Amino acid sequence: MEYKVKTRLTTMVLLALMAFGSVQASDAVSEKDNFYQAVNGKTLAAQQIRPTEASWSWFSERSLENKKALGKELETVAAKQGTYAKGTPEQKIADLYACAIDNKQRNATARAHLQELTGPIEKAQTLPELTAALQDVSAKTGTDIFVGYTVDRLPTGLRYVPRILTVTPSFTKDELEKEPQPGAWKAYREYVAHILEEAGESPDQAAAHSEAIFAMEKGLGPHLLTSEQRNDVTVQNRLMSRGNLEKLMPNMGGKTVLTNLGLNKEKQFFLSNPEYLQQFDALYVPKNLDLLKSYAVYQVYSGFAPSADIKLRDLQRNYALQRFGIAQARDDKETASRMVQNMLSYEFGQIYMKNHCTAAIINDVKAMINEIRDVYQQRLEANDWLSPATRAKAVDKLSHLRVFVGGPAEDDKPIIESMPDVIAPQDGGDLLVNVMHNGVLEKQQVHALLGTNFNPDKWYAFDPQDVNAAYIPENNSITIPAGILQPPFYDAKASRGANLGGIGVVIGHEISHAVVPEGSKYDSEGRLKNWWKAKDYEAFRKLSAAFGPYYDRYTLGKGLHENGKLVSNEAIADCGGLSVATELAHGDQGMLRDLYRTFATVFATKMTDQLLLYLVQNDPHPTGEARVNGALSSTNGFYTAYGIQPGDGMYVEPQKRVHLW
Repeated sequence: MEYKVKTRLTTMVLLALMAFGSVQASDAVSEKDNFYQAVNGKTLAAQQIRPTEASWSWFSERSLENKKALGKELETVAAKQGTYAKGTPEQKIADLYACAIDNKQRNATARAHLQELTGPIEKAQTLPELTAALQDVSAKTGTDIFVGYTVDRLPTGLRYVPRILTVTPSFTKDELEKEPQPGAWKAYREYVAHILEEAGESPDQAAAHSEAIFAMEKGLGPHLLTSEQRNDVTVQNRLMSRGNLEKLMPNMGGKTVLTNLGLNKEKQFFLSNPEYLQQFDALYVPKNLDLLKSYAVYQVYSGFAPSADIKLRDLQRNYALQRFGIAQARDDKETASRMVQNMLSYEFGQIYMKNHCTAAIINDVKAMINEIRDVYQQRLEANDWLSPATRAKAVDKLSHLRVFVGGPAEDDKPIIESMPDVIAPQDGGDLLVNVMHNGVLEKQQVHALLGTNFNPDKWYAFDPQDVNAAYIPENNSITIPAGILQPPFYDAKASRGANLGGIGVVIGHEISHAVVPEGSKYDSEGRLKNWWKAKDYEAFRKLSAAFGPYYDRYTLGKGLHENGKLVSNEAIADCGGLSVATELAHGDQGMLRDLYRTFATVFATKMTDQLLLYLVQNDPHPTGEARVNGALSSTNGFYTAYGIQPGDGMYVEPQKRVHLW
């Protein structure tokens, strides 16, 4: 598990999240030809993407509602700002919001804070002076500019060791090879130039440096990981000795880099992409000093822009809106509320738990998890292509599955608090001061984990208010946060079939990850370990390999196709979850129809063309229509429930249907 310090560099990553719901079928399209469109057509036609968003889904609707409800709680707390005891959740919420909403103060102080950081960078006459200036930024803010670290559990043990992080381009490998959409590269260069101008460079200097920065990033592009590699645990868990790591950075000075990071005793390091670090180090030479200084200044200004003055904030925000096809920005009040909720997510999670989750709901969902796990275990025990030894290991893994539902207990604080000490405005705190101050405290927490042991029984994944779910291989656990346990995702009053098609499929999807390609590489204790007989794994590999070509055939409009290789792991989990839910319906046709219709609405989604392109290139999940129709067309129960026959659009020949368990 990777515990990343919340980066303030300008890498923009959008995560695809699950969405669940319930709508009626459209008469315009036959359920037998395109089930996704038949169920969701009327809803998708009626629903509009909000001008402040890049997509619409039932997930986003419920997530926005959660944020709005917590925003009201925030306003209630903020109304008494200045009255709370230091260190209480109320004090942190009220004071941080006061800082976030005070545009006048931000405009008055932010530039001085940033110039204090970048002044030594701009004055550097040599590479050692630049290195010292970057170290000063780290010491004052907790943000490492070119090379930094977080911590991760050792793949074969519990001990935390450092994971080396290297600054990467704002575009992915694919996006640097082929422009994602017309004007994307030009917009980025213009954004970089604007940032550098705000940092004090002349328009001509800023334009020249912007071109040079983009040329540098394009040159680094071939050395970036592919989308598939970024989702490959064997790549992400590459370990390197201290000596070999130091040798990758002769120009930056490997020993100096690690010393500056406070990594003086560590002997092992995670490094997913040694080649990229080596290539970046090759740029750290005297002839590039001017370029490196501008790049560092850009990273500082752009990285802290959301917390800086309004002009800088809007420069970055407007670029992001353009990048993902978002029509307009949120207003200042909502922006500040979102920021505070994100920075104090644990505190707001506790508020959410008190108001939106009951013991009865948690117990009901846990019971469903046990039902679904039992089906998987029964299937494994009856499996005819696994050897007894491998089969026993798989069953053992499921029997040791940890289950987390709702949210963490009040005393189960995160191992890394993002804002442990909020400085009140009356005590000299402003937004950027608080971000920098807490960045240092956060880094100290990360550093303190080194050499300690990972606790597999802690709540790690998601905040209670999140509308999502996850399987975490590092502690062999499934997490269902409270945010998803609401209608229409889950409803105690809904039919059995509807709940099976909603939260049931989600649970089955996540449990499936324990024994599908990526999860299969971890044992019952979360250790990265090969517990498969070679013959078994080869059979497993052949079956799972069929999912890639199966999903490749789905078109997404705009000339795009699913990337079957990228999405196959999640597709396997979709098919597994749907298949297990189907079995729990016990052939009841009414129940099955409720199940499949709810499953289809789960992934009803609209998005901008820009976001669609980004997700196709980077997201390991299939998109809505392919996700629904692909899994249903491989589920035999669907054929009987809806009378699917050869010639129907949803029909796939039995021998071509993909399945594992």
